[in-house]
Amino acid sequence: MKKFIMAIILAVTVTGFCSAQDYNWGIGVRGGAVATGITAKVSIDGQNAVEGILSLVNGVNFYGLYERHMPVISSGFSFYYGAGGNIGSWKRHSNKKFTVGIDGIIGLEYKIREVPLAFSVDYKPGLNFIGHSGFRGWYDFGASVKVAF
Repeated sequence: MKKFIMAIILAVTVTGFCSAQDYNWGIGVRGGAVATGITAKVSIDGQNAVEGILSLVNGVNFYGLYERHMPVISSGFSFYYGAGGNIGSWKRHSNKKFTVGIDGIIGLEYKIREVPLAFSVDYKPGLNFIGHSGFRGWYDFGASVKVAF
């Protein structure tokens, strides 16, 4: 198991010097247990990106995430991870509160070379510290489809 983990770390480190994101910006939809709605991603330099998610489930929430992309597997695939925050109106059991929190994200994205589409799957846990406070997202796995330019 230690050798497997070391191989993954080495592969991620070596491929981290290559350009990972094959598009400048994309807009689409994300479906997840906590954050479901409209997503937009802008590439800063091919390896770094900023993503915004406007979630319309459990109230109205905005998530802003900084992400680092690294090429993996084969052409078109990238592994990404990052962190950011959220602000909005979280509804739980008919009780709506203003919330603020921090979020993390880790995922895998595939950009089809011939078609302007990008698909991703991710895990996005979060911790609200204002409003409905506490850890949320033990189960916030999501999938996104974006039109990429």
